Order: sequence, then structure tokens, then C-alpha cells
Amino acid sequence: MNPAPLTTLDLVHGELLVRDWPNTLRPPFGLVRTGSELRGHARLRRPVREALQTAGLAFQDHVAPPPLLLDDTPTAPEPTPSMLPCWLANDGRGIACCLPEATRLDFTISALRTRLQPALVVTRDSGAEINWTTTLAGHGLVARPGQRSAATVVTVAEAARTMHWRARRHDLLVVDRPEQMPLPAVLAVLDGSAALLRLGFVDAPDSRRLLRWCSSLGPVLGVVDAALRQQRIELHLPLPPADRIGYDEAWHTFLCVFDVFVAAQPNAGFGTFVQQARGDPKQRPGLFAWHRALQLASWNRNKADAVAELLARHRDERILVFTPDRRSTYELARTHLIAPVTAELPRRERQATLAAFAAGRLRTLAGPRLLDLGVPEGCADVGILVGGGYGRNQHHARCRRIATTGIVYELIALDTVEVGRAHRFGRSIAPATAVGHAGGW
Repeated sequence: MNPAPLTTLDLVHGELLVRDWPNTLRPPFGLVRTGSELRGHARLRRPVREALQTAGLAFQDHVAPPPLLLDDTPTAPEPTPSMLPCWLANDGRGIACCLPEATRLDFTISALRTRLQPALVVTRDSGAEINWTTTLAGHGLVARPGQRSAATVVTVAEAARTMHWRARRHDLLVVDRPEQMPLPAVLAVLDGSAALLRLGFVDAPDSRRLLRWCSSLGPVLGVVDAALRQQRIELHLPLPPADRIGYDEAWHTFLCVFDVFVAAQPNAGFGTFVQQARGDPKQRPGLFAWHRALQLASWNRNKADAVAELLARHRDERILVFTPDRRSTYELARTHLIAPVTAELPRRERQATLAAFAAGRLRTLAGPRLLDLGVPEGCADVGILVGGGYGRNQHHARCRRIATTGIVYELIALDTVEVGRAHRFGRSIAPATAVGHAGGW
């Protein structure tokens, strides 16, 4: 018996061409079958590869450009941009909101340095193109005539007109301020690019625009909010695969019970459900599943790795880590040798620990609740909020512990209840709709 022919991916006149697609595998949505071939937008290269990899089938990708050498890229910026690990954890896709221009440049250089793929930077107009080109040339990213370029900068109009031949020359697509670009042109770029790695920089995030860009560029990685006293950065992290399965199962169990409650009592609130579920054996599994889902979202391996990265980044500063529960507090205390502050500690020991931090003798504290008001306002340089489900008053109290010149990080689990709760409290943008890829910081 002859072996099945190997599936191949190629670009023909800017269109993705898939030959010898397995008959036992359903093609990704958007591809059109013409005989033994599949055709579609160049952006479908990624879902085609993912479908084949998930099925464990070998294939040849003739679209992929040659990778860069380390010598082709400048030294990675120090420190690395705080959202870069989120981008890597989401398999090289995502949107960063409200970053300063210098940070955008550092992000782009770090992305080139870590993934070693040639980049196409798409800007709004020629003025932005000149600015990006001049800055990247100063870092050695724009090649001289006759040399291979690690990064190419073009306007969105130029990119839309020439994407049919540019599509195979880059594997990292950087789109700067898509909300300021003509919609037909930017959609032509996003659909016509075959880049597996995508990065978007958005200045004015709102729910309608972000829902549009997330489907093409990836989930929201984080937000820098300059309106608050401190610099605030949201870091959106995917759940690890095992926790994702557990979260989805728990959330399904909760919804099955809660939907029955809402149908019977449409005017009752969630608080009424909690009170009834505590005494009702039929509703109690739904309440347990709710708490299980919150637990998986609020603390997992990706968040633990994120906290470790932030602690290392700010090792010389005074840090408060606001944990979701005692379990995560003691895990951080054991792993990083930092002082925990929980209700289980004797009162005198808690007071001595908090006083030592206020006096500067301790640099880092971790705790679930007692740090909210237990330390003076403005006594810390960095705050790490491990989760996105805090109430408005509690969130403000925690931010007031951080100096006005400090920085507050919020860690939010992608595609969980944390995103919606943060949005309702008015501290976040609309939930990211694209499913993030699991991975570690």
C-alpha cells in the first residue's frame, strides 16, 4: 500500500494553497475545496498548521521564510517588556494597549530576538513609517542595500497593495494603531498576511474595536492605564491545559445549576443563589463548582511564573503581592523566601512583620487581605494583584498602598470570569475573545 501523500502549504498569488489534505480531517473554516486542493486567505496558514499538528500529521510548509540569525538582531532590551512573556505564552499572538512608543520599540525588538523571525511593521501613514524606520535603523534592524532586513516598515496602504508578494517574506506581523487605519486596508493586510506571529499596538481600546482586532491579532495581553496615579499594567495569561479543562468543567456544572435557579427566580440576584445553595443539596454542587472555577482562575502555574518574573524584575524595590488565598501566599513564601501575612499568624508576629516593611527592613510581603489596609499608603514601589476579581473599594485600597511613582500589575486569567469581573468594576477593557494558547512565562 502506498503511503498517503504529504500535505504541503504554499502561497500562490497571495492565496494559501493546501495540497493533499487528509480526507479524514475536517479543513479549518474558511478554506474552499477545489478538487484535491484547499484555497483560502493567507491568514488561514496558522489554523491549517494547528489542525495538522493536533492530528499528529506531518506536513511541509513552503511559506515559512528562513529564520533570522542572532547576529541579525540587536541585543534584547533590559529589562524586557513586561507584556512580552504574555505574548510568548499566547504562542506569539496578542494586542498590547496604551504602551508608550519607546516600550513598543522594545517589545518589537524583544519579539524579534526571542522568535528570530523577520518582521513586517505596518504603520498608519508615512510620518509614522519614517519614525519607525529611523528608530529601528538606529538599532541595526533595517538592513543596508543588498543585505537581508530583520524588519521592514511600510504604511498600511502600501502593505495592502503589495501583500500578495510580501506575505511569504515575514513571519512576524506588527500592526501599530490599527484603530487609526482605514478598515478595508487593515483587513486586507490581516487577511493577506501568512505570518504565524502577530502583535498589535492599540492606543484607544474600546470593546467594539478590540473585538474586531482580537480575531486577527490575538488576545489582549495587557493595558497600561495612565489615568491612575500609578502606572498600571494588566497582564492577561492563559490557563495551563489541565486547569483549562478543570475550569471549563466546573463552569459548566455551575451554569447548569445557576440557569435552573434563574429560570425559577428571574428577579433574584447571585447573592440569593449563594444563600439558597448553602442549604439546598441540589444547588450546592453548583456553588462548589463556582468556587472551584474561581480557584483555578485566580491561582495557577502561569500566574505563579508571572509573579516570579515580576519579583525578579523588581528585586531591588519594595513589593506587595496581593494573593487570592492563603495557599498561594504560603507557596510564594516558600518558593521565594518572602514574608507571608495571613490571619493564621499570631497577632504580634503580624504587627512586627508589617512594621518591618513600613520601616524598610523587609522588601517584600505577600498576603490575601491583611495587606489592603495593614501597611501605610504609598509605602511600596510595586504592587502585584494576583487576579482580576476584586471589588472597586478593595482595588482602590490596594492601589493606595503603592507610591504615586510606583507601578501596579494585575494578573488576569484569559477567557475566565476574571476578565468580565474586572470589566464590570470599570478597571479593564472589554474581555478578550480570542482563545489564548497555554504556555509558561
